[in-house]
Amino acid sequence: MAHRSSCRGRIVGVSVFAALCFFYAAWPIWRAFFPLEIDVKEAWNAYHADAAFGHGALYPELTSLIANNYPPLWYYLTGLFGWYGAEVIYIGRALSLLAVTTLSVTVMLCIRCFNAGWPAAVLGGSFFVGLMVRYADWYVGMNDPNLFALSIMMIGLLWFLHLDPKQRAEGPFLVMVLGGFFKHSLFAIPATALYMLARRNRPLAMRAMLVAGCTAGAGIGLFTLLYGRPFLDQIFFYPREFLVQRAWDSLGRLGSTFPALLVWSIWAWHEPKSEAVEFTATFLAFSFTAYLLQKLGAGTDINAQFEMNLALAMGVGLAFERIGSVPVFGRLDIEVRPIAVVALLALGLLAAPGLEPYFLASTAYRTQFSHNVEVMRSEVLRIAAIPGKVWCSIDTVCRAAGKPFVIDVFFLGQRAATGRMAPGQLAAEMTAQGIAYERIDPRAATGPLQKQFFYGRSRQR
Repeated sequence: MAHRSSCRGRIVGVSVFAALCFFYAAWPIWRAFFPLEIDVKEAWNAYHADAAFGHGALYPELTSLIANNYPPLWYYLTGLFGWYGAEVIYIGRALSLLAVTTLSVTVMLCIRCFNAGWPAAVLGGSFFVGLMVRYADWYVGMNDPNLFALSIMMIGLLWFLHLDPKQRAEGPFLVMVLGGFFKHSLFAIPATALYMLARRNRPLAMRAMLVAGCTAGAGIGLFTLLYGRPFLDQIFFYPREFLVQRAWDSLGRLGSTFPALLVWSIWAWHEPKSEAVEFTATFLAFSFTAYLLQKLGAGTDINAQFEMNLALAMGVGLAFERIGSVPVFGRLDIEVRPIAVVALLALGLLAAPGLEPYFLASTAYRTQFSHNVEVMRSEVLRIAAIPGKVWCSIDTVCRAAGKPFVIDVFFLGQRAATGRMAPGQLAAEMTAQGIAYERIDPRAATGPLQKQFFYGRSRQR
């Protein structure tokens, strides 16, 4: 009877938690259908997708006023849709939403690989969605390759976990290499898989690393042949300021992970030698290391944390599966333990700063989107009527007006910060190229529509 009550409590608790997560997902899904700029990366990525199909240089010289330090596959994929008449930004947003769904499913299936039940798997998958839509909502449904690349990496990891310990593992690692050519800063997933493989069979690990490394090298060589030295310069020698203090300060931005980390730590302390604990501890260690390394550099956003979010989602699901055997919860009735875990995780999501999902119930708030779209369209017509090159404060407007990509603000800031651009050089080059600056009505982006608590979102450039 107690077992049945416990199962019922798990199913009810997980169902309510999943419903809460998908309620919060309504905000990025709703927002994705409007042309308003979500983030500066949207137009940046769209311009490069245009360039991949002949509208400019995909990899300019480092002395240029624009840059592209991402691998090319995302631009081939989204640009191909653009070639056939689709709007690249909307395609990128759709692929981002698809990627979040894929990531949630792969988290669930990875948890199942460790003999966990479906309630635990659903909790882990839902928790990943919850973390994303509450603490990284501007990345969900945004035209950017990070989540898409991450979903490919996770497909490779899922394949790896399904392999027999004595089976060759080149296939999963080749899938991860493919993901790396969509976004090259994803380190923790392949590192975790390689470490776990080396622990059980070093020759197979060496073979997989050699095949994957040679394939990655061949890909780099191919794109170097296609784009020349600028490809290598942009990918490997992009100017960026690095500060240890920046990485230290970024530790304060991990508060969203605390409830999950607490649940996982209690379980890991109790079962330190289990395979599931070893896997999740390894994944967390590599993802935390990757996070700190990326946060040394200027302009690294919350996407540096996404691999850690995946590791924690899997850890939470596995901890939830075994919560009945953890002594620290011994004073709680077996029916109450899963509810306590779910409640702790839900409180973390409720404390997130974003209030937009609640405001979507308001007709007046929803109507503001249509009004702001009209403002954006007016700004597009205004910019289109200006002769010559224009640098817009909201790049999406300039692109919609048919203007070329002429100024990469972050790149130029890093050139100046690293001593590669002299004072006054930007103004001189803008004058020489006839580039005019135009300030765009901020309502052409989603910023004015954001509603949040006073402590705001943790965004860092």
